[in-house]
Amino acid sequence: MLRFAALLLIGIGVGAHAADPGEPRPASFDARPAQAVVQRLLGRHAQQIELVALPAPAGRERFRIARDGVRVRVEGNTTSALLSGVNWYLKYVAHRQVSTNGDRLGDEALPLPDDTIEHDARFAWRYALNQNTDGYTMPYWDWPRWEREIDVYALSGINAMIVERGMDSVLYATFRDFGYSDRELREWITQPAHQNWQLMGNLCCFDGPISRELMGKRARSARQILARLRELGIVPVLPGFYGIVPADFAKKFPQAHVIAQGEWAGFTRPGWLDPRDPLFAKIAASFYRHQRELFGENVSALAPDRENRKTGVLPALSNIYDMEIFQEGGTAGDVPVREGAHLVQAALEAAHPGAKWMMLAWQGNPQPELLAGVDASKVFIIDIDHDKVPRDDRMTDFKGAPYLFGGIWAFGGRTTFGANLRNYAERLPRVADANPNLIGTAVFPEGMDTNPVAFELFTEMAWRDGEVDVAQWTASYVQRRYGAADAHALAAWKILRETAYGIAPDTVEFHSEREAGQESLFAAQPSLDAFQASRWSPVAMRYDAKAFAGALPELLEIAPELRASDTYRYDLVDVARQTLANESRVLLPRIKAAFAAKDRAQFSSLTRRWLALMDLQDRLLATQRDFLVGVWLERVRGWASSAEELRRLDHDARSILTTWGERKASEGADLHDYGNKDWAGLTRDYYMRRWKTYFDALDGELRTGIAAKPIDWFALGEEWNRGKQRYATRPQGDAYALAAETARTLGLID
Repeated sequence: MLRFAALLLIGIGVGAHAADPGEPRPASFDARPAQAVVQRLLGRHAQQIELVALPAPAGRERFRIARDGVRVRVEGNTTSALLSGVNWYLKYVAHRQVSTNGDRLGDEALPLPDDTIEHDARFAWRYALNQNTDGYTMPYWDWPRWEREIDVYALSGINAMIVERGMDSVLYATFRDFGYSDRELREWITQPAHQNWQLMGNLCCFDGPISRELMGKRARSARQILARLRELGIVPVLPGFYGIVPADFAKKFPQAHVIAQGEWAGFTRPGWLDPRDPLFAKIAASFYRHQRELFGENVSALAPDRENRKTGVLPALSNIYDMEIFQEGGTAGDVPVREGAHLVQAALEAAHPGAKWMMLAWQGNPQPELLAGVDASKVFIIDIDHDKVPRDDRMTDFKGAPYLFGGIWAFGGRTTFGANLRNYAERLPRVADANPNLIGTAVFPEGMDTNPVAFELFTEMAWRDGEVDVAQWTASYVQRRYGAADAHALAAWKILRETAYGIAPDTVEFHSEREAGQESLFAAQPSLDAFQASRWSPVAMRYDAKAFAGALPELLEIAPELRASDTYRYDLVDVARQTLANESRVLLPRIKAAFAAKDRAQFSSLTRRWLALMDLQDRLLATQRDFLVGVWLERVRGWASSAEELRRLDHDARSILTTWGERKASEGADLHDYGNKDWAGLTRDYYMRRWKTYFDALDGELRTGIAAKPIDWFALGEEWNRGKQRYATRPQGDAYALAAETARTLGLID
């Protein structure tokens, strides 16, 4: 450790003299936070890895891996480069894995590299998190869970991340300045699982009032999250002020020019204050002042300041603020969009000179008029609207404004299996070559911690110069994920690569969800005509289900000594789960045909099989922590300060999975089941109960000839949402045995 300390000190605080810009510049950052990440993630293996700050050649982010006696020496010229180097070593030298869904580190000592390995970052920015992730994945995470996620992202090279937690306190303090009472604001501010949609201007007032105690806890938690991000050189992206105001703002300020925004999916949207209105600049100044007082200046210790990927990057300070004007609807009314956008940016610039405005390329946004009104050099566009209809000339579309290539393989935080890996391995490098304004990548699923293979490939592409052969890459992935290039594992992943991970974006009508796999009909609101569980999702299979099913027997045949890892067990359960889910699309048409033929015996036989498969799925899911609804619900308890608050927060956390919102939004706007998940407990007590209720009603119709009465699905959902069932938070059962039972039940093995 003395040698490590000496080497570390060489790279800290050096560089007071001016350096020739063409020569390597001394590093000037503290590598100890990176060492702490390595210690937390690798445990006793961390002592074999020596981290050293590396001078910055020509301004590029770079890492270097070499042997140093009996230790592995990893050098990097930013914290992100240093940790990316550690991850590259783990993957391609040690053949070990730290992933979003399980680790495989082994007990053996880490091997030393035979040769020196060096890589430069192709992209200055590696951003993570959809705005919706705070609702669908992490609304009630505690610090240990957040710490683990941040560590994995840092190891994966992420250097910018949105943080929405704690913004309720900013909204509260801001509008208190303008005469709103404590009660008015706490009724207006939405609870955690739904709050990010309020920040995007989609809704308000769900499940209120929020308590002062909860806002205080969330603010303290946000400060802890932000401190860690800044320590690791990850730029925190915070929500900015673009004009959302309470719906009654015009009543309190009759002279204010507020544009009513109508509805979003059955919810009343907050109003939009005209940026030309004198009150706008005052409210914006208050918002940014309170945000700074609560959470500090929105900068990291080290962040890219140049977005030209061809000349590299140098560390500097940076601010980024997310503002989604007209997100999924809304109207400018009589406000000129160009002038309005200019004034929104001017308010940001006044509070944070040089700050960047993050916005989404999604459903026609950003509008050309909006881009025409802003300083394009201070825009940070996340492009998530580039796949179904390939939009490859973003230099023209965005008028030269810098943008990031978004990967969005999951919607609603669902447990869907699949992604378009070739889109990342092949198309991303080609688009980068053609668009000099492409400055980075954005991990942008609406819910995180599914499809670990997609996360790993996508984040790695920021450190590769060109296209990647997906077949070769997945073979390497198999070796590090399971511990050997097992023939059956390779066969399974060949199937997965050619089916669920080879999704073509134009083969099935699927509305807006270009990259996601299809859902399970077990999670659909019951109907003999069901073809999707949630609105806006794929309406049919995205690949050959029979071919996909062949992966499960191959995974079951993996060598026994490779079956003990967390990574293997997660994949086995996930593949078995999806194989069962795919069977729902085969079985439901047969049930419909039996009902239409009034063949009660056949209908009864098939519906019993349907429910038996759902029961098997629930038992299978119970063996893996990632698929336990109990873990989701247990996290809520630490945030409540009273029994009444626990009731409200529990409803908030449950409803986002089921009814989503109130009846108008749930049924009238089809938001129900948008956040569906194949989780143990949820499957048994909610999805399975719905289907049993439905089948019983249809059976009664066949028996009596009297049409079944309509079922109030919203009421049934609310019954579960307001229930007090507690669920297991630890895995139960044998994952391998239940995966094998799944394969036998489906006729895949004898």
